Amino acid sequence: MKPRFGPSRSRPASPDLAVARRRRERDGLPKHVRAQSQNATLDDVAARCGVSYQTVSRVVNGSPLVAEKTRVTVLKAIADLNYRPNLAARRLATRRSNLIGMIGSHMTYYGPAQVMVSIEETAKRQGYNLIFSGVENPGETELLAAIDDLCEQQIDGLVIGVRFEGWIAAVRKHCREVPFVTVGNRIDDDIPGVVVDEFQGVRLATRHLLELGHQNIACISGPPDWPATQARYRAWHTTIKKAGRQPGPYVQGNWSTQSGYDAAIRLLRSGQPAFTAIVACNDHMALGALRALHANKIRVPRQISIVGYDDVPESRFFEPPLTTVHHDFVAEGERCVETLLRMINRESVDTTLQVLSPELVVRESTAKVNRRQKLT
Repeated sequence: MKPRFGPSRSRPASPDLAVARRRRERDGLPKHVRAQSQNATLDDVAARCGVSYQTVSRVVNGSPLVAEKTRVTVLKAIADLNYRPNLAARRLATRRSNLIGMIGSHMTYYGPAQVMVSIEETAKRQGYNLIFSGVENPGETELLAAIDDLCEQQIDGLVIGVRFEGWIAAVRKHCREVPFVTVGNRIDDDIPGVVVDEFQGVRLATRHLLELGHQNIACISGPPDWPATQARYRAWHTTIKKAGRQPGPYVQGNWSTQSGYDAAIRLLRSGQPAFTAIVACNDHMALGALRALHANKIRVPRQISIVGYDDVPESRFFEPPLTTVHHDFVAEGERCVETLLRMINRESVDTTLQVLSPELVVRESTAKVNRRQKLT
């Protein structure tokens, strides 16, 4: 009697058999292809080039003790094999993460954003990456939580771009001996910091208008809770008073173009003695003011001169091109990173505040006062 067979039933391969099959398939490939199918190692790169493990390690770590021809060969193999360094192992070996942390606020505004970009680009040129933590309403709890979060990432250093005068001891404690610098603020004599002298910048702008013969100079400032607002407003007010004149009308904006427009309209409708010049405490508000003056058929600079602050790239294309103060955000970020890296490398650092000087850029939005011309 012939054996009877029922319908055939396929059985899935066991996990062990599937793994073995994949291993056999992989082992049938050339070695350099197998290396690409998984994470390539220094040994894979060395075998590909026919050099030692130590040579590849020297190339990866930027050692000068490698012949240029060998370096090129190793770098090509690294690219071909898509080798990625084991960052965890490197951190253990060097006790460095090559990470810099930064805490900042109001990053949607031009100035803070430019400082952050400069810090990131400068850090990258030095082999570091930047981790950013935004604190929009920087109170003590929020700031210390941000420091804790960044320190948990094993950062090598920290840039703090918000004020914390009342919490210095708490900040030092939470930084866990991670070196830190401040940017944009002077906090304490023992804490290295980098700032641009904003008072000097607006003083230059106001003096420029006074030298052009303007007697009544108005001001459009930023929001009152910003240190930058306070410094720029004081510079306008103090410079005019020292010249023996009375400051003109004053309106607050919020750094936006719309607020500059609204502020200029308020100035025009204020009913105060006619002003012949405006100090706008940033270029975006200056742009809004220019639009408001144009809408009211007031010619700039024939009837009213206007000065901005920041020197945004677009300011030279305003109509007319804007006289403004160049605040070097790039240098501010670069100097900050340079100082922090010296601290990371345990080099001596002068804690004296590093103050960068702004420059007045004269364009076509300012002119000598025309006393015969009256506002319409």
